[in-house]
Parts: sequence; C-alpha cells; structure tokens
Amino acid sequence: MADALILSGGVAKGAFGAGVLAVLLDEVPDLHITRVVATSSGALNGAFVAAAIRSGQVQGAGARLRALWIDDASFGDVFEVSAHGIAAREGISTNARVLSILQRSIPPSTARHPVAFQLVVTATAGYVDPASGSSATTFERVLSFDGATFDDAEKLEGLFAAVTAAAAFPVAFLPVELELDGQKVACYDGDLVDNTPIGDALVDPEVTRVFVVAPYPAVLAPHPKDRHGFALLEHLSDILVNERLYRDLREARAVDASLAQLEATLDPASLAKALSALGWTGRRRVEIVELRPDVELGGTGFGAFFSKELREMYVAVGERSARAWLAK
Repeated sequence: MADALILSGGVAKGAFGAGVLAVLLDEVPDLHITRVVATSSGALNGAFVAAAIRSGQVQGAGARLRALWIDDASFGDVFEVSAHGIAAREGISTNARVLSILQRSIPPSTARHPVAFQLVVTATAGYVDPASGSSATTFERVLSFDGATFDDAEKLEGLFAAVTAAAAFPVAFLPVELELDGQKVACYDGDLVDNTPIGDALVDPEVTRVFVVAPYPAVLAPHPKDRHGFALLEHLSDILVNERLYRDLREARAVDASLAQLEATLDPASLAKALSALGWTGRRRVEIVELRPDVELGGTGFGAFFSKELREMYVAVGERSARAWLAK
C-alpha cells in the first residue's frame, strides 16, 4: 500500500504546505509516499519532497523546507523585476530567482529510492488530446518525471524549468518556455487549469491513501467588493482554485461511495463486469485526507513575500492542521 501527495499552490501561501509536510514527513510513522502531484507554489514543495524521497533523506526534509519558506521566500529572494517583461506586458518578474532557489536546494540524488513526480502547467498553445476520444482542445499539460530524473544534473535542469512554469503566476511572472511535442510553448501556473489533480495521483494502483494539501478552508468567508489590482487578481485565482478543488473532491467522494455500494451488492465477477461497463476498471476505494486550514489564512499570497511573520504564521497553521489530523 502506498500514499500520494497532492500539493496545491496559493503563491506564498505555499508556506502552509511546507508546515503540513514538516509534520507528515517527520511524525507520521506509516507514511509511504510513492507519488507526488503538484502545481503552482505547491510544485516547489513537491520537487523538494520528491527529491528527498529519491535520496532517502525524508527525515528532516520537512524542517528544511519549512526553513526555506520562512528565511528564503522574501520579495527580494523570489522576484527579479523585468523591464522587458513589463514593456511587453508579459509579466513583472523573471523566474531566475525561483530557479536559483531550486538549484541551490535540490542537488542530484545519490540514492535510488522509487518516486514519481507530476506537474500541472497551463500551456498557452492548446492541443487536441488523441486519447480523449473526441476533438476538443485542452490547455492542461501534466508533465511526468520518474525517479531517475533526480539523479542527473542535466535532467534536473529540465525539471526545474517545468517547476518554474508550474509556479509562474500570470502577470506576476513571465511565462516559461517548455518543449512540448517538439515545439516551444509558453507556459504558466497550473492553478489556471487544475489545482488539485486527484485523478493523476490514482494512476498508481498501489496508492490507497491520498493527502490533499491546500491553503484554503473548505468554507470561505465572503470578501468585500472593493478589491482591486493584485488583490482582485489573487481573489479571482482563489475562486478558480477552490471551484476546481470543490468539484474534484466531490467527484472523488462520489466515486468512492459508488464503489462501496457496488462492492456490497455484487459478487466479484459481476463487480468486474460493472466496473468495465462504467469505464472504471482499475478504480478502487481510496482514503482521501484533506489537510486544510480551519479558517481563511490572513494576509495575501503576494503580501506574504513582504512579511516573514505572515510566512511563519502560514507554516504554523500548516503544522497545526497536520497534527490535528494525526491526533485523530
């Protein structure tokens, strides 16, 4: 049996995820993560965790990630204003400093523990997925990396580029060009298309427990109507993220309930036929653990880049959320 991690973003609210991971990695005795799926600032956390798993250095990795968010995620550490980007109306900052953090924090692995890492990015050039069975354009790209990617410095650079693309919040950052299907495509934050891709975590048939880490409570308080600028942009992004998260979790729980009902009423042979007819072959019941704050985090994801106290608070709330689940 194995665990999967789904790590969502939220700009600097990714520090909440670091707090959750600090507890999960160091304090959950039966944790066995084989797959990490991430997007937005969760992609930074995901790359760090997947590298720690590959290298066999999981113990203490959460504490290192926690310190990274608190001490090395200020505005000056993350943003590099781009005059060209502003003039071209493509974005305010380059991705160079985010890339530098990844390069300093994740060296090539010297161990060979199995792990799969997937990233969601938004490609500005859509494509028609031949596996979908119909002609329709999608802009969501799920990029997959196996454990061997973490062993080679050159392959790591390709992974780092994908991580910066997955975390490139529109307007705040320039897009990142990735090679997709032999062409260079400008890519942005995966939040725009799917913040919590639960389905991608279930590809591994061994996964029986999925941890969904998101810095948003299940119930959001109403916001005032006078938001503008980045505050409005961030609020609209939160709406996109939470709506997709709501739908993904609702669908996952509905499927789980249906599977339970089928298992309770059908013999194994009939169950297999029913699952095949539904297109559910290979699906199984999975425990979904939501690790989210009880109430909305204070401040904003952008404002936290200017406030170490806010980042410390986000980390602390993440730790409390994980320990509350662990205490049960």
